[in-house]
Amino acid sequence: MSLFRSNPLHLLTLITLGSFTVRAEDVSRIYFDDIPYFANASNVVSMSWPVLQAAFASPNRTDTARYEGFDLTKPYPGSALAGFSANLRIADDVPFPSEVTTEKVMTNVAAITFDMPLSKAMDPSWYVCQHFFVSTLPDPTKDIDHDCSFLPEQCQTDLVNSLVDPWGSFKDDSSNMCGGWTFDYITPSCQDALGHITSDVYGWDHSTLEDAIDKRTLTVDEVGQYSWMMGTGFHDPPNAEWYYQRAYNRTYITVNVFGYNSQVSVSGASKPFAKLSCLRANRNASPDSGTSTTSPTDTGSTTTPGTVTSSLSSPTTNPSTTAPGSGTTSTGSAASATSASTSSASPTSTAHCLGIFVLSLVISCLTSKGVR
Repeated sequence: MSLFRSNPLHLLTLITLGSFTVRAEDVSRIYFDDIPYFANASNVVSMSWPVLQAAFASPNRTDTARYEGFDLTKPYPGSALAGFSANLRIADDVPFPSEVTTEKVMTNVAAITFDMPLSKAMDPSWYVCQHFFVSTLPDPTKDIDHDCSFLPEQCQTDLVNSLVDPWGSFKDDSSNMCGGWTFDYITPSCQDALGHITSDVYGWDHSTLEDAIDKRTLTVDEVGQYSWMMGTGFHDPPNAEWYYQRAYNRTYITVNVFGYNSQVSVSGASKPFAKLSCLRANRNASPDSGTSTTSPTDTGSTTTPGTVTSSLSSPTTNPSTTAPGSGTTSTGSAASATSASTSSASPTSTAHCLGIFVLSLVISCLTSKGVR
């Protein structure tokens, strides 16, 4: 199943923004704004992909967190491998299509993508989960550590453990290995520093990457039609104050969890490995600057294993607070390039849904194979 074809919305399972059974060739779906339970389907809007593609060709702000990952082409647990990164790009003043509003209003769109070096096919023994959190509490005038070491030590430890320890516990319910669900609150020890924020999640394995579009979206550093994207609501252009108050003050926290796949026998498998990455636009750069906010050093956390959720709805800690119909979006690289592909085929194996799709798509996503 293509991650994106199955469901571009965060639909209570693991699917990406662009993967769904029904898909428009020139349409991308983004989260309208950073709201509580932002992965809710009601917070998803359709945007023109050609317009987004042009905007991200010259992003206004970028940031990159580099970290050491693992050789996913070798059997789990493999060996350490450099060259991984989480990437943020922000494009200012992106217009909404007339189907969304006839007013002359804009939004600032942030895209997060990942770069994962794969010299050949991913080994079936691996399963990857990617968790997304967004916070406005960290001081936007101060630089952040890309490995999230500015967060309290207890927060870092608990966040990793909350995603690693339950690895595979929800497979019967979600058909994936992720230790967290969409809409889950971030661990309590992180709430003073980051707020009562909730998550979005992707989950995928080698079968997902068999689809060329899914593979490009999830492992190549370029903004694509199905990349994870979030806007800032409506604003009148130009509005520099809006940029700083809404677009540039957000801190994006991602947790990439590299674990074993239950479909493959892994004797005495070690716990999954979690890599924390924190991203934020450079508040002090000029508005039209696309300069990276940080140096290209290895900033990924080497903390003990952790997991990332890829489903829209979260089955772990707060099922009662799960928003109706949220979904996960597929990843594409946000830091450097913009994908020129407008192919109508979308990634299949990623378990991420954005809550943008209509009810029929939501149902399709929830019933799709491998969706959480």
